[in-house]
Parts: sequence; C-alpha cells; structure tokens
Amino acid sequence: MRYKNYKSAIHNFSHSFLSIDYMKSGRLAVNVLINLHKIGKENKATFDFIKKEIKPKEAETKESKELLNDYLNWLPEHFKNHNCDLTKLEKLEVTIWTDFDKAIIPFRMNNTKEFELYSLTNWKADGRDEQTLKISQTELIKEYYLNIGIPEL
Repeated sequence: MRYKNYKSAIHNFSHSFLSIDYMKSGRLAVNVLINLHKIGKENKATFDFIKKEIKPKEAETKESKELLNDYLNWLPEHFKNHNCDLTKLEKLEVTIWTDFDKAIIPFRMNNTKEFELYSLTNWKADGRDEQTLKISQTELIKEYYLNIGIPEL
C-alpha cells in the first residue's frame, strides 16, 4: 500500500462530499450550509468521519446525519478501490463553508446564484504527519433553493 494512494482517496472522497454534481448520497453537504444560513448561523460545518460527529450542533440534523452515514458506509469500498487500508486512517475531518452573501447572478442567468464552495480536509494515516487538503469550486444554484435546500434526486 502506498501513501500516495491515501492522498488520492482522500481527495476524491472530499471532492465528492463537497460537490453538488458528484455525490455518493441523496443528501448534499451544501444543504447543511443552506440550513445554517437560514437560521442565521455561520455557513460552516465540520464532519468528523472517525468520531462520527457533526459540528456545530446547529448543523446536526436528521439529513446531515444521513449524509454522514452515507459517506461512512461508502468509505470502506472507496478505500478498497484505492488500495488503502481504512484501519490505518487515524483522522478524517471535512470542514465545508461558503459565503452566500457573496453569491452573484451570472450574466443572463436570472434566478440563479453562483457561489464558491470550500472544503478543508484534515487527515492522518498510519502514524504519519497530519495532512491538509483544501478544495474550492464554483457552484450554480437556483435562487429558490437557497431558501429550501436542493431537493433529493
């Protein structure tokens, strides 16, 4: 097993978790941020896949727990496909955030918002040093969904 396989597996896992398009769950991480935004809280949440926790408490809902569990259930298969030993993973925390107030309306895309979505993944495997991976991507969402969340597909 090569250590670079872990980097690849973690990158793919984090990207899937963050993305609206590439997901392993009917629940979307961006909906967690939309819910925090609706209640006036900071649009930031951390999912700890080792401790099986979601922070802050306001981000912990039935849907976010389902999202966490869906990704926990996928993790063994995902690591196996990357030739990684999941038992060697000591830490896996994915923090996601955005600033919906900085969302813009793209040219000729009325009722659509464009915003940056970010993730910071902290992970540690096999007694090695802790690693950090940061991903950002631009997403488009119908303005209507900023109020109710993106429906399950």
